Amino acid sequence: MPKTLSRPYRFYIQKHKGLFSLGVIALLITNLFDSFIPLFIGQALDRIVDFESMTEVTRTLGVIAGLTLGLSVFRYFWRILWGRFHVSVADDLRQRIYSHFVQLGPGFYQRRSTGDLMSLINNDVNSFRMAIGPGILILLDAVFLILIITPIMLSLSVPWTLKTLVLMPLVPFVVKKVIDEIHNRYRRQQDQFAELSGSAQEVVSGIKTIKAYAQEKNQTQLFNVFNRKYEMACNQVAKVDASFSPVLELSVTVGSVILLVVGAPAVIAGEVTVGQFFAFYQYIQRMVWPMSALGIGFNYIQEGNASFARIGEVLNSPPDILPQGKTAVEHFQKLEVRHLNFFHPDKDLPTLKDISFTLKAGEILGITGMTGSGKSTLVDLLTRVQPAPAQSLFINGIPVEDIELSHYRRLISVVPQDAFLFSNTVSQNIALGCDAEDPQQVEEVSQVVDMDREIRDFPMGYESILGEKGVNLSGGQRQRLTLARALLRKAPMIILDDSLSAVDRQTEKRILDQIQSALADKDSQAKAPACIIISHRLAALEWADQILVLDQGQVECFGPREKVLRESPTLRKIAALQSESEGVFNPDEVPNYV
Repeated sequence: MPKTLSRPYRFYIQKHKGLFSLGVIALLITNLFDSFIPLFIGQALDRIVDFESMTEVTRTLGVIAGLTLGLSVFRYFWRILWGRFHVSVADDLRQRIYSHFVQLGPGFYQRRSTGDLMSLINNDVNSFRMAIGPGILILLDAVFLILIITPIMLSLSVPWTLKTLVLMPLVPFVVKKVIDEIHNRYRRQQDQFAELSGSAQEVVSGIKTIKAYAQEKNQTQLFNVFNRKYEMACNQVAKVDASFSPVLELSVTVGSVILLVVGAPAVIAGEVTVGQFFAFYQYIQRMVWPMSALGIGFNYIQEGNASFARIGEVLNSPPDILPQGKTAVEHFQKLEVRHLNFFHPDKDLPTLKDISFTLKAGEILGITGMTGSGKSTLVDLLTRVQPAPAQSLFINGIPVEDIELSHYRRLISVVPQDAFLFSNTVSQNIALGCDAEDPQQVEEVSQVVDMDREIRDFPMGYESILGEKGVNLSGGQRQRLTLARALLRKAPMIILDDSLSAVDRQTEKRILDQIQSALADKDSQAKAPACIIISHRLAALEWADQILVLDQGQVECFGPREKVLRESPTLRKIAALQSESEGVFNPDEVPNYV
């Protein structure tokens, strides 16, 4: 296990030892200044009571002012230094988690919910930050104060110290118990809040459906139920939280009463000065914090350990594909799939069985089949989103597992079935896969996918900000923008995964015609990109040089378009269904649909 995971506190303290060490030194000096102030205040009181000269009183007040100034300066420094320390730790840990997220494959994300992962990178990281930052700080602060104040109190009076601090050792345990109960109830409160938020999110997302079925009243009643449960959970937290301050105040009050009982006679008898009595009283007040801080600090550490255990579980999750390849491919010549078999981890039967085909640069391959035939799985393997068996996929005769992973993925542009857009400008979304944004090229590919006119109708044209996941666009517009994104990247191989399913047939044909013209290289066919078109709609396969028909994970037919149309029962069935839906079914005219 990496050192970061096995000993996270030691790792981060060593990594930021400069900030940590300076922060500890500043904290220690702050506590020294703060702990000596009551002694000098008591000394000033004694000089006033003894009617000493104002010069002596003023000299003592000057010392107090100097200690207070030093206290303020060093308190400022430890706050700055310690703040930078634990914020840097959180930043580093969050970066590690995010970097690991982008390496993990679909299998991991199928097992973990989005909310759980967001909670990990926010709540759990923050919980560990509170442990290594405020948690350790509070413990050190408590230890320093106990080691400084206890000897001072003993020097003033050993009997008073033993009698007035009799309840203090119990404070950390009581505080720990109260905080544990607060956290238990707070977790229940957060669970209720999650239910409340989920209910509200569903209402907002499904408002059209709710109105269509006249369910406003029922949904409001359901929301009120969640809201009431959340209110009750908040009240339960408040009840325990309200007991925290009285517990601390009780120990202070008991200590003060004991001091009055045992100390007043000594002051009256002249055995102890008023200043010493006052200083001792101040130290009783100061001892409450370090005793309670022990319980608070250990609670932070406990919460942080639990959070880091969850973080460590994710960081220990291996990616589906390890970036072991070292070979770089400069020019794409052909893709070969040789006897590809693939099993999903949770299934006994293979999803793909003995798939073989070759795609050369400049060729267009159409892939089709009924739902569940393995088309999407094949795309995941070709793009290395999921690991393919060794010696089954080759680029220019080189096994893909020997090719550097990031370099391999730069060879491919993918237009997925579910179009995903970011909350950026239209132009930034189209230029996502490029190192630099070229406005002219962005406009050119927008014209190819028949989006330029629509984009210019937006309020700010290409600089218009899209909503979350492109919510302010239609399904067809989202698909066409992701298609433009893939074309702009100019990768040697393009995969269109049912990427025009949300546009009408006329628009689809117009876009495919323009894409074919854009992909064609008049000077050299060898330089033209290879293209894989996956679709249920046969019109989308019009330009295919070859068609691969999948049936239950196997190759039913593969070859030129005319051959497949004659020999593939699945393709003829798809054609029949599509033509029947249009009311013109004629099996003898199936070739006309392609």
